Amino acid sequence: MLVNGVALDNSTFGWTFMRASVVVPALTKDRQGLRLAGRDGVVPGIPGTTRETVLRLVVEAPPSTRETLVTLFGDRGVITHDNGRVAAYEVSGVTPRDLDTAAPRTEVAFDVAVPGAFWRAASDATFSRALDAASVQLSCWSGLSAPVQDAVVRIAGPATGSQVTDSSGAWVRMPDAAAGQWVRFECATGLCFRTTSDTWSGGTDISGLVDYGGPRGVFEITPTFGGDPSARSGVITVATVTRGGSVQVRGRSAHVI
Repeated sequence: MLVNGVALDNSTFGWTFMRASVVVPALTKDRQGLRLAGRDGVVPGIPGTTRETVLRLVVEAPPSTRETLVTLFGDRGVITHDNGRVAAYEVSGVTPRDLDTAAPRTEVAFDVAVPGAFWRAASDATFSRALDAASVQLSCWSGLSAPVQDAVVRIAGPATGSQVTDSSGAWVRMPDAAAGQWVRFECATGLCFRTTSDTWSGGTDISGLVDYGGPRGVFEITPTFGGDPSARSGVITVATVTRGGSVQVRGRSAHVI
């Protein structure tokens, strides 16, 4: 386990990362219960949202490097799991406890909140599919286990009447793109841009021409699988009226562990 790039099992500082640590988050859903007069219970099927999660990282350290350890965590930063996935964190508590050992040792427990709830891949991946039919599917992020709400979806022209739909029912209607144009929708902000070069930044803001929605009111790419839950990925369907270009998705996968 790394915190801000520094290993918590660290012979240089005399640190030992303890098995008492909790690195698999407990996921809690917030759900709005719709109650109707004369109807028992609540209306089912209203989408929930996952709360921020809290991890507990416990490190044993000698008094000489305890201050270094606490300073390393700071107020916020990035944790890297042994599997290479990362999570941005904010420190919510630091609890030191002196141990009854022959040599002075302190056990320091760090409670760190993960605002984004899930572990993420360390780097972006890009997926592409030619728009060679009125409706095509694009599979993203093999092994996906949590929603991705900050991907970037891009249509390379020519393409008109483009709508991108996730397996969850989330959708985004993209502005038309002429040949030599790229239309880019940024899921995290809901902004949309048109460029005349193959780039993932900048461009003319055309957010007023885009529309999106879904069960949770945002466009997101969610895990889906057939009969085998180990064979998961995000799957989007792209429908077009006229076409000749391609669709691309870029972003980091999300994971519950």
